[in-house]
Amino acid sequence: MKHNTLFWNKSRRVSNAISLACLLLFLLGFSSARAYNVITSGTTLKGTAGTFLISSTAMDIKSGATLDHPGTLTLKDNLTNENGSPNSLGLGTVELSGTSSQTISGQNIIQNLTVNNAAGVIIGGNTWVNGILALTSGTVVLGSNNLRLGPSASISGTPSASSMIIVTGSGELRREFPSGFTGSFTYPVGDNTGTPEYSPVTLNFIGGTFPSGNYTGVSLVNARYPDPDITGNYLNRYWTLTQSGITGFTCNATFQYLPADVVGTENVISCTMVNPLPWVTYALTNAATHRLTAQGVTSFGSFTGVKSTTPPENQDLVNIDIPNGTTTCYDATQVLTVAGNGTTFLVENGGNVTLVAGSSIHLLDGTKVNSGGYLHAYITTNGNYCGSPFNPLVAAIQDTIGFEAVKDQIIKIYPNPTTDMVIVELIEAVTPATAVISVYNMQGEKLLQKTINGESQFQFSLSDKPVGIYIVHVQSDKRSEIAKVIKH
Repeated sequence: MKHNTLFWNKSRRVSNAISLACLLLFLLGFSSARAYNVITSGTTLKGTAGTFLISSTAMDIKSGATLDHPGTLTLKDNLTNENGSPNSLGLGTVELSGTSSQTISGQNIIQNLTVNNAAGVIIGGNTWVNGILALTSGTVVLGSNNLRLGPSASISGTPSASSMIIVTGSGELRREFPSGFTGSFTYPVGDNTGTPEYSPVTLNFIGGTFPSGNYTGVSLVNARYPDPDITGNYLNRYWTLTQSGITGFTCNATFQYLPADVVGTENVISCTMVNPLPWVTYALTNAATHRLTAQGVTSFGSFTGVKSTTPPENQDLVNIDIPNGTTTCYDATQVLTVAGNGTTFLVENGGNVTLVAGSSIHLLDGTKVNSGGYLHAYITTNGNYCGSPFNPLVAAIQDTIGFEAVKDQIIKIYPNPTTDMVIVELIEAVTPATAVISVYNMQGEKLLQKTINGESQFQFSLSDKPVGIYIVHVQSDKRSEIAKVIKH
């Protein structure tokens, strides 16, 4: 092995003594050996602005050594930084322009990084870029390491499937945002599973608190999210967003996918945060642009596109607009929660939506059906959900509906099951001044309706009714809820 060792003392600098515009290190190897640059421990290699340092072979920065170059360092081979803590390479530009795959190892803090290697770059240790990340040519594979962009960092170039950040391992592309940040940032990420595919994520922050050291990270997988409830219509792709230090944020997120990712029917798929549970479902996909959108995101997790033929146990519907000419259906085997907590669910004139749940449906503040729109909500009694014939258990809801923005139940029904009397208790914390309680049978026939004023309980008898399932619908001036009661 041939070593070309740089013995610059800490007190010596490559500055005025080197007045050339370019410091060029051509290290000639032999056919049986490979040459490389070594900056030894206790040594500082320091250049001046405007100079160029070109290494045609591998460069090794030993533990305790420093490379401080404010000009341009062009690497044709690998870089290894053996320092045990994050180590700055100076305020200049590091350019990776080899002709075979290059690896950056160690914890490197780089001001500007240019990737200009069609064969690609591998990040072999957590890496920071505080200035410009120029994606000129070639992909950057993170694997288990993170690539972190500082609060003043930006990305240049034209990201694509041949020039992007591969984030399919446990590592993330992370961005720190400056204090008081509002605006958008696009993570130029994708996968190299089989065919390289570019599937970027854009986050548009509307507000939030961004202390020093914060970040939002992105990774992705080119496969169906591993949830057994995802069947029928879905994407073979999901993105995981994480964050650290950011509080009180709201952002709009878009996720670009590929037509090849679609399984089933594309135009019925919605953007859904599938982890953590419960599922939070946002808008229907834009099938023309193959783009998912989630408006008003206040927490992060794993996002994908799905309209499953197997309903989830619970599902929240937030910031969804059902436009004219659209007919769709949402379901859950237990609880379906619509809007609330500052979110909206709008059915426009000519829009048509069906809500099906196995236990209860919560229609919260922000739920609105415009004149000419149609919302049909019911509790299934036979295990049929979206895709099955609808049971007309509750009449359609039209016009504006306003409800309290809380997610807790408004009512308790007991005993349930029952043989006779049923007590409907309005929970004290949300007891309305006026509420209308309606009871339906399986055929959708209204059996009774009672308006109560300031009362916390209402009871009725099913003694003269046959064994079966009945639907209780409570409509207050604040919110609405649908639940079922069983007589046996």
